[in-house]
Amino acid sequence: MFENKINLVDQMLVNTKFNGTVLIAHQSDILLSKAYGFADFELDVPMQVQTKLRIASITKMITAVAILQLIEKKTLNLEDRLIQFFPDYPNGEQITIYQLLTHTSGISNFELEADFYEVEHATSFSEKLIDLFKHEPLRFTPGTDYEYSVSGYLLLSYIIEKVTGFTYEQYLKKHIFEPLKMGNSGLDFYRPIIKGRAKTYEVEKGQIRNGDFFDMRIAGGGGGLYSTAEDLFLFQRGLLNHQILTKESFDLMNTNQVVINEQTHYGFGLFLAQAEICGKDRHKNYHTGGGPGVRSILAYYPEDELLCIIITNINDRNNFNDAHSKMEDILLS
Repeated sequence: MFENKINLVDQMLVNTKFNGTVLIAHQSDILLSKAYGFADFELDVPMQVQTKLRIASITKMITAVAILQLIEKKTLNLEDRLIQFFPDYPNGEQITIYQLLTHTSGISNFELEADFYEVEHATSFSEKLIDLFKHEPLRFTPGTDYEYSVSGYLLLSYIIEKVTGFTYEQYLKKHIFEPLKMGNSGLDFYRPIIKGRAKTYEVEKGQIRNGDFFDMRIAGGGGGLYSTAEDLFLFQRGLLNHQILTKESFDLMNTNQVVINEQTHYGFGLFLAQAEICGKDRHKNYHTGGGPGVRSILAYYPEDELLCIIITNINDRNNFNDAHSKMEDILLS
């Protein structure tokens, strides 16, 4: 069905000078897993399928799974209040885990372009980071509106730490990465030597330049992980096969929770779209990622049982969106 279109996708990615890794799978069969361009332009290090890349907000899918695991174990409840974990959090008695998962908490988002010097040198990194947004006025009454929030998912990752006694990364490794054999995934902290980690780049006036320094602990459970397309394939298969979540929890994750617009809802850590895609009414369950030195998407089309994963270490929205759109047209038309 899709096999005869893979060469067209491959040639398109070459023609558009895509830089990164791509995986296309139908059901459990990987049809394309390929690297393009460079992991390090200065040293001419080619990109490889096992090169570790930032995945940005695809991290939110993994954080949501961790929270749902703890709900399954009755360690947490969707209606637990923020004040139970952060006793001095303003309006914490109004804000629930459900609202953090669905971006309906009203918590103000911190700016990634802010000055984080004091945070990075604080005695308690997490407390100082939370201080950047906890005293900001709520954007709306919790539960009454939707506004995408890295801050909310950052709080979820700290809740995981508080109730399990593990660091966020340790919990993910034990309960998600190791069970699914995701050996190339982890927290993208700059200090450890992480073999095979790509450098990051930006585009300025049409030219690729080195990316600015960014401490990915700041993105935390909202965007701080690195991975590979093949690891994310294992993650998606693990969800579909109910290896890391029960069917009930997985169905809940994929259930419309909040209306974003006429065609798109948000579940738990997942955008849920239903629209005409390439001439046919389709569902598209996905999460994108973008930020310093990264663009990414994990998109699953359930009617077609098709999975597409694209990750690049160049923060070039236009080129990335063009590649994704053309790939969708080739595969689904």
